Amino acid sequence: MRIKTQSKEITDKKEANEFLDRYGLYAEFWQPEVTDASISDALVRFKNQIEKLKKKFGYASADVCELNTKSPNLDKILEPFMKEHHHTDDEVRFTAEGEGIFGINPLVDPPFKIYVEKGDLLVVPANTRHWFELTEKKNIQCIRVFKENPKWEAIY
Repeated sequence: MRIKTQSKEITDKKEANEFLDRYGLYAEFWQPEVTDASISDALVRFKNQIEKLKKKFGYASADVCELNTKSPNLDKILEPFMKEHHHTDDEVRFTAEGEGIFGINPLVDPPFKIYVEKGDLLVVPANTRHWFELTEKKNIQCIRVFKENPKWEAIY
């Protein structure tokens, strides 16, 4: 995880967590529990961490979302994510593969960007203004965690 603000770049995990905490954001850094290369299902590879996270925050379900250059209509799919919005629920994303960028507008300070990569969990609390974009690699596989059945409702 790397955070870019107007004045600095943060790469240290402890410093990143302290910075994110100021804005109510939460991060963890996971390693797969199942390292068998023949098991590609991210929900299996990170099962215990997902269950601990669900218990800690009261989440109920999880799924996997994958976007890459092979995704049909990728630009059209990404369009709604790239506009600043918020949700009435937390946005919980664990990057199992690839990378992406969460832009955060805390409203009390200038916006900043969080570059997530393999192993990064980010919880963007409900009602936090944000957007999401892919890096130039255009490849990410995320575990999404929800309080209810998977749904993504943006308020622009």
